[in-house]
Amino acid sequence: MTERRRPPADASRVLLGLGNTLDLELVWDGDVVTDLATRHGVGSVPTAGAADVHDERDLVRTLLAHLAAGTGGEHFVASTDVLLAFAGRFAGRATLGGTNLRAGLAMRALGRASTVHLVSTGAVTSALLPADLAVVTGAGEDTYDPHVVVQFTAGAEVRVGGRRVVAPAANRVIYVNDRPNRELIVAERFGDAAARADVVLVSGFNAVRDRATLTRRVADVRRHLARRRPGALAVYEHGAFHVGSLADVMRRELGPAVNVWSCNEDELQEQPGSAVDLGSPRQVLEAVRRTHATVGAGTLVVHTRSWALALGGDARARRAMLDGGTDLAAARYTHGDAVTPALLAEVVRRPRQPAGARFVAALEDLAPGEVTCRAAYDLDVGVPTTVGLGDAFVGGLVAALADRAAASAGP
Repeated sequence: MTERRRPPADASRVLLGLGNTLDLELVWDGDVVTDLATRHGVGSVPTAGAADVHDERDLVRTLLAHLAAGTGGEHFVASTDVLLAFAGRFAGRATLGGTNLRAGLAMRALGRASTVHLVSTGAVTSALLPADLAVVTGAGEDTYDPHVVVQFTAGAEVRVGGRRVVAPAANRVIYVNDRPNRELIVAERFGDAAARADVVLVSGFNAVRDRATLTRRVADVRRHLARRRPGALAVYEHGAFHVGSLADVMRRELGPAVNVWSCNEDELQEQPGSAVDLGSPRQVLEAVRRTHATVGAGTLVVHTRSWALALGGDARARRAMLDGGTDLAAARYTHGDAVTPALLAEVVRRPRQPAGARFVAALEDLAPGEVTCRAAYDLDVGVPTTVGLGDAFVGGLVAALADRAAASAGP
């Protein structure tokens, strides 16, 4: 890795783990997708994409399914060659990814320090990493296993079998074949850093495909989290598991070991029979109560494109987490990597989504004092950033918790 500048002295107060990535963010080109659908004989749009992708035809089918529904997702691709060949058909750029690293970069843009745990390094990653970002790493060798990220805007269009397919909403789909994140080796120094931190983020387990490996890694993390000082908080950000059944391991083994369990709307509904009308306050309240009881963490956070909520734990902490997360995610949606404190201040003066505001009022009326909810901002952006919004939300949530810890500590 390149020579690094000394990180800020307060970087040790926030520890962000576990699995970073290198992302290839593709520039949407509907003509290329249309041509690929024709070339691979895809004559209609599937209603759902398979979890795993075996070849380029599978990849195109999953992408069309997401585009038609306006949904995001993440898929394992059996061959890196398939990934890179597909990516080579588009313009794009390499960026740093992973919930922990994107959260750290979003915090850094606001002048907030952290230490980030890495599982992969390489020439491209090293060139992109800010030299003053504090890191610990479990990577034993340099690797190149990029995630291919396809973003589309509302109104993005392709033609399939002579029919127009138009995206109803902006979103992103991620395609992955990433050995370091499948193995998710946790550095022993992660425990040393956890012992010093006020807030520890745990994320990145969703790429692990083997139950035995996942069980070992969760045990490693629990051992490290046990070294936290009294009052230090652990936050877990869930993800779209490539092997859906392994999410049960996280709920059972990690949930009781963390203070905050955070997920998005898709992950809230990942268990069979858990589909929820996200516009129904009553259905959402039932779902979050059920999930909160299942995971065993003190506070459950759910973030969506229209609202974010928190159930359980201290009400003031819930408000701080949701405001921090919602504000920073809105700033990233609007300004991408160019977020600054001034741009954040401008975004948070925007009005909230009217439908989201009505949802918030109805939900909080159903469970006064039990649940805190915030509507998303009403943002009209021609070309929004859809990659890393959940990561930015987590960065804002963690920063808010770190602020509370600092205020409690006093001068």
